[in-house]
Amino acid sequence: MHRVLYCLLISLTVATVPSSGLAQGKQAPVAAPALAAQTSPIYADLFPPVKNPATADQIREYLRLSGETEKYRTRLINTVDKVHYIGKPYWPESFWTSIKEEMHKADLTPMYIVLFQHGVSRDLMQDVLDSYHRLGADHFAGSPACFKLGEVVSAMQADTEQIMLIETMTLIHKVYQVYQPQIKAARAKYMVEHPDWKDK
Repeated sequence: MHRVLYCLLISLTVATVPSSGLAQGKQAPVAAPALAAQTSPIYADLFPPVKNPATADQIREYLRLSGETEKYRTRLINTVDKVHYIGKPYWPESFWTSIKEEMHKADLTPMYIVLFQHGVSRDLMQDVLDSYHRLGADHFAGSPACFKLGEVVSAMQADTEQIMLIETMTLIHKVYQVYQPQIKAARAKYMVEHPDWKDK
């Protein structure tokens, strides 16, 4: 993949990873999307689970209550526009649109399952869920369970960035493979029309 795309991946990941932990939002619960058959991401073995990890069902329930999946998705899509300048002038606008469309429909739940099982125990996640049900989404932030989860999430920040980078790389590479012939042709045309321009 073109090194500019790699810079784009880095920019997207850094700009969208929450700096204060995944549990800090105060949005109301959102409806969970229909769950399709899910398999473990290819990188799952690189991030083994902790002892007695949170279960997949617990994590899905947390994502439903917190709305974290959709909040991350929104940040990711919004960041595409912010890093638009990184792209080459001959990249078609539809390429960027397709990236955002792919991000919009991507199933992020398997990523979060790997991420949370890598750092969050079943007992802690149950404490988080109980607090959400007892306090509600508006009052969960600031609760003891929120702080405990925040501490764990902060400790695994580097792994979080790596996992999200792999996810983003896979998604953008999928779109790039479709557009590669079009981008190649557009580059050739642009170079003819702008002979003094250097493609770095």
